[in-house]
Amino acid sequence: MSKSKQSYHDLDNKIKELQIQKSLMIDEDLRSNSVGSILKAQNYLQSLERNKDEKKVKPKAWMFQPDETGYTGAGYKESYRTVSFAQLKQISKLFAVQLIFSTRKDQVKNFLQFTTDEQKEGFTITKQRGLFDVETGELSKDEQKEVSRIVDFLDDCGNNSKWDNGDSFQEFIAKILNDSLTYDQLGFECIRSNDGELQKIVAIDASTLRYLDSSDPRHIERFKALEWKGYLPKYCQVHLSNILINPITGQQVMFYPWELGWGIRNKISDVNKNGYGTSEIETGIQLITWILHSFQYNGNFFSQGSQPKGFINIKEGGMDNTTLNEFKQSWREMVTGVSNSHKIPVFEGIDLEWHDLQKGNREMEFNKWMEFLLVIFCSLYRIDPSELGFNFAAASTIFGQDGQKERLKHSKSKGLKPLLIFLQEIINKYIVSELNPEYSFKFTGIDIEDEDEQVTLDDKKLKAGVVSFESMFEKYMGRKFNPKSDTILNQVFQQAQQAKQFGGEGMNEMVDEENGTKGQGVQNPFEEFGKAEMDEITKASINKINDLFTNKK
Repeated sequence: MSKSKQSYHDLDNKIKELQIQKSLMIDEDLRSNSVGSILKAQNYLQSLERNKDEKKVKPKAWMFQPDETGYTGAGYKESYRTVSFAQLKQISKLFAVQLIFSTRKDQVKNFLQFTTDEQKEGFTITKQRGLFDVETGELSKDEQKEVSRIVDFLDDCGNNSKWDNGDSFQEFIAKILNDSLTYDQLGFECIRSNDGELQKIVAIDASTLRYLDSSDPRHIERFKALEWKGYLPKYCQVHLSNILINPITGQQVMFYPWELGWGIRNKISDVNKNGYGTSEIETGIQLITWILHSFQYNGNFFSQGSQPKGFINIKEGGMDNTTLNEFKQSWREMVTGVSNSHKIPVFEGIDLEWHDLQKGNREMEFNKWMEFLLVIFCSLYRIDPSELGFNFAAASTIFGQDGQKERLKHSKSKGLKPLLIFLQEIINKYIVSELNPEYSFKFTGIDIEDEDEQVTLDDKKLKAGVVSFESMFEKYMGRKFNPKSDTILNQVFQQAQQAKQFGGEGMNEMVDEENGTKGQGVQNPFEEFGKAEMDEITKASINKINDLFTNKK
């Protein structure tokens, strides 16, 4: 290699130096008082962002309505629903819908308290790790401090002071969850500082939020002037078919992707939906209509119903009008219902007889119909009617003898668990990852069985030998087993410990050390007896016996 030829490392260092010099030049121009220098630096940065945008892989397919019939010209994508946002809001106030909403919100509130116990309902903040990374164990002091900061942010919905007019975490989740169950979309503003740090989150009425036309390639040029950091504003707030104007800045209320938390549960690829979701209310609008008609019919029947239960026919002729009117008046005073309902007609005749006009089987048919409507509507939200207080006789036969318990378990698994996972993803994407990407939000106690069932299952695993006692101790105690300080009263465990002490090799070595015979092997117990001194009588007897056996004749 010649001396004039530079090494690869030398070239790398020069490239780094040039990059640093370029950054300093750009920063100097942006901070200068020269308008030309500032525009020069800004144009260069914008060209870099455009080049990045051109290199991005973009889809070819249409994501929105391909024809112009759906173009409103207002600057945003309209949600073409069978039921409008205003109608969805009105329907959500019905008692049957509110029962479902309030039940689910109360259930979710049970998970909005921080906990370090994985077995308990709540949430925790954990360190991010790869798919194959091993659990690192307890958090350090600095990590615990960072977790506390994130939890405080969530509890106060931002860096708020005591008297700031903000929501608590439970109030915030209740608002966005109610919108999600009503419109199948939720939204909250992510308020940031000048340097881009997340400072506060505020729930927004999701019925006022729309996709901007900036997401549509046909209209993207209209928004090029609003491009920032390579991104265009994506959402806007709408009222009376117009994008709202900020009263302070005088500009239209638009949100960049990092300024608005957005979530849709029931996403579909239908281009006619323009990217919006489909609410369960919209899916079950016919069921709701039938439920309303049924209750209206039944309510009118009791309040102002004109269909009588039957009528009385007096067959005795010749009754004067005074006696007949007194009989009618007495009867009506005793049996007439509220608002003149169930009036009983009385006719003059010969004998007194009753003619029944209503049969019990029709009432049973009506009950079955109402039960059917409520069950189907509850199934749309994947919730068991018994959670709302409806105890139907037919439902008691489901899941055998443990019907009620198993139905509630099934309902929470099908309805509550997916809802919690959806909220967990939203909180991680828009809040926790923005506070610190090394941490994640996680609901706890979702898949945990009843404590009795869990203990029984662990006991079977332990007895079957598929897990060690030490690992099971660590699971329940949260630390490793210490044989010197931990006292275990389990009989099997105590027997095993005794076996180790009295029957193990270590115990034999301890005995050998005490007797001074370690390393000498197994000895004959009668060997020492032969070496002992014997008296004359014993010696003479042994010699006589030996002579008898060894004497050859």
